[in-house]
Amino acid sequence: MVNQSKIGDTADEGEIFKSLIACDPNKFPKTSFPEYIFKLLGKQLHAVAEKPWLVDVCTDKKVLFGEVEQLARRVASGLARRGFAKGDILYFVCHDIVYIGVLQLAVWLLGGVTRGCCQIEQPGIELQAQSERNRKLFLISEEYRRQMNDIHCKFVAVDADTVQAIRKAISLTDMDCTIINVGDSDIEETTKFSDLAGDDGTAFPDSVKIDPNDILLICNTSGSTGAQKGVIHSHETFVNLIASLEPLLLAAGPDVSKMTTASNYVISYLWTTAVHLGTGNTVYCVSKYKKEELIPQLLKYKPQEVFLYPYITNGFARSSELDKHDFSFLKAISLGGSIVDPTTVHLLQRKFPHTRVNVTFGSTECMGISMNVNSATTLFGTTPNGEEIVSCGVLFPLVEAKIVDVETNKLLGRNKLGRLFIRGRNIMKGYLVEKGKEPNRSSIDEEGWFDTGDLVFMDSKGQLFVRERVSFMFKYYMHYVNPTEIEAVLQKHPAVQMACVIGVPDKETTNLAKALVVLKDRETTCTEEELLQWVANKLTLYKHLHGGLHFVDSLPENKGGKLDRAAAKKKYSQTY
Repeated sequence: MVNQSKIGDTADEGEIFKSLIACDPNKFPKTSFPEYIFKLLGKQLHAVAEKPWLVDVCTDKKVLFGEVEQLARRVASGLARRGFAKGDILYFVCHDIVYIGVLQLAVWLLGGVTRGCCQIEQPGIELQAQSERNRKLFLISEEYRRQMNDIHCKFVAVDADTVQAIRKAISLTDMDCTIINVGDSDIEETTKFSDLAGDDGTAFPDSVKIDPNDILLICNTSGSTGAQKGVIHSHETFVNLIASLEPLLLAAGPDVSKMTTASNYVISYLWTTAVHLGTGNTVYCVSKYKKEELIPQLLKYKPQEVFLYPYITNGFARSSELDKHDFSFLKAISLGGSIVDPTTVHLLQRKFPHTRVNVTFGSTECMGISMNVNSATTLFGTTPNGEEIVSCGVLFPLVEAKIVDVETNKLLGRNKLGRLFIRGRNIMKGYLVEKGKEPNRSSIDEEGWFDTGDLVFMDSKGQLFVRERVSFMFKYYMHYVNPTEIEAVLQKHPAVQMACVIGVPDKETTNLAKALVVLKDRETTCTEEELLQWVANKLTLYKHLHGGLHFVDSLPENKGGKLDRAAAKKKYSQTY
């Protein structure tokens, strides 16, 4: 429940912002994540036993709520029979959704840890030169080798798409790994998931004791600001965050199915599937996302909610296909993972008039930071400069925030743009250095504040608004330029599908803003001059596209399925 009495408070001086959602921290269970989540599921299992927990929309594979706990225990027994013990780490690189969900539960029941990685596209084109294929395979395998070596990997889950690179990675080290096949194709010299699932359960150890502070998972960052890092979360952080939201989650009932486009190794997938396991709600997962298949998948499965990254949403909201079908089954569209522009949200509201649009803000390091709470929050606000901006809602329960000036580090109050720091029970233990070594906590100070690296402000009602990643900002003379602000203006143009703005180095001005634009239609008659003037008419001089504008067929994506600004800058940073 949102504490209405605190909404509307204002402060001229700097302050520490607290959550507006009431929560009693003394009621948090001191237990392992599997014990907590299966106990939560048990409260409604009688009503949902025959419903699926996970469904892979690309293969129709599924697992039912009524079978998942016993299946996970049998798989855990099969793992223990093959030498998996408390503290061991399962590394997985595969597209599978259902088996990997069960396999992770099995590992956690044994007191083990999971770490997933993106399924990097492997060279398989026969016409490609053998030397080039071997070079690409080596580069892919080297990244896997690095991550596997850091965790002293003994068990790894693969499918037919990834086994070649994983075997190459193993050959580059002295690791002796058990390879588990969670795919649908037969792979020689691997342990089939079905063999683990068929175990009689007698090898499940009775003596496993899991401390809430034990590591639950290591989740890779998306790489949007550099190389992927391993983020360490404990059983306690996951249990605390879900438990803090338990009244809100259970109030929705067990009849809210959700479709997610998130890959199986990212924090949003892990969070969504964990929450829905406890609440008895089905998750339809897209194991191999293809933009042309999303609308048919929605129409086939008819989920009540869908989770989309803003980058995917840009194209989805502007698709002419939306006007051809009945989406009355869709009650909510949830957005998260990066900043969403107001024009895209307005388009969603126009095309889905009976559907609620929610925005959630978080990170791999913090999981949830803020969220829209139905009617208690509004979806739009105004920046200190008077521009429309999308709200990220109110802080998660028990989360504290402070906002400091980017240059002076002075603590700021309401309606002041600054760098966001977060403190709470949802913060990671730190970044992985190597198994057995203390996590790197350099981004968390001695008082527990984590530097998110985001430029934000808090309004007078206690709602958080995210303006930009600080690392994405660049200077034009002495002025800071926010790329997403210019992108939002470009995406208001009726001819623009999506846009990316980068800072191009310049000796005189420090940087020049340059736009990369994807048009809705190749036949669209829209010129560079038209869009340059469009921006110039709506923004002040230092935000103009002094570096020009370039039309592209598509924008680069990073390993997490988000807009890859670093790749865009590397490819298009030349001026002309």
